Amino acid sequence: MNPCAVARQTFVAVAAVALLGACERTPSAPAAAKPAAHAPQPATTPQTNTPAVEKGLDTAPPAKLDHVLPGALAPDTGPAQLRALFGADQVEISDHLPGAEGEEFRGVILYPKDSTLRAYLYFQDSQQLRGLSNVVVREPDSRWRLDNGVSMGMRLAELVRLNGKPIRFSGLDWDYGGAITDWNGGRLAAKDGDPVIRHARLDRNAQASTAQDPYPSGDSEFSSDDNRYPQQGELLSVGELRVSFPGEDDL
Repeated sequence: MNPCAVARQTFVAVAAVALLGACERTPSAPAAAKPAAHAPQPATTPQTNTPAVEKGLDTAPPAKLDHVLPGALAPDTGPAQLRALFGADQVEISDHLPGAEGEEFRGVILYPKDSTLRAYLYFQDSQQLRGLSNVVVREPDSRWRLDNGVSMGMRLAELVRLNGKPIRFSGLDWDYGGAITDWNGGRLAAKDGDPVIRHARLDRNAQASTAQDPYPSGDSEFSSDDNRYPQQGELLSVGELRVSFPGEDDL
């Protein structure tokens, strides 16, 4: 399956080190002795600073990252650029990136040991890891967000307010469930000429597990203003973020 079809899914600042030279102490002058009129002052070693960047730190990540998608990510971003952006320890090449219907793909996992920053990167050429096509965030506690303001855990009602218009989405409880299918021309809709497509997928939240009210499910399309599901705005939340870079001209 083409990864594009997947819908489920810190400049280390080196402190300046002051090197102060120790001065030798001279014996104290006898009590009757009169100090010289112009006794020389003890010499001190000039204060020096170490370089701001030391050898081996040229690929260290910036001190602060905004963790906004797409951010610095682009179709021509590969493993080398990712290591420079995020640090080598935070870039893991894996053959087991999850896909729909149990499929697995070769790609990159960012921050593999940190659920709050973990992201899955899929490529058009999965063997050479060329042509970044999809960046997917699935962790409920993720700090990533889209540059249009959409974030993990945002309730459907809030998403609708942000969009300014009703939202259409596929029913839940199947592999492609909860995917936003139409922003109805709202503020979150893709703009003409934008090379990046921003996606969100809905899922049931903790409130839904105890609520008696129904929510849209199954292989059908639903709308956020469907009066058959009056509580869906509070029962459904963003459960996945994704940006995609369509096309194959960057291979």
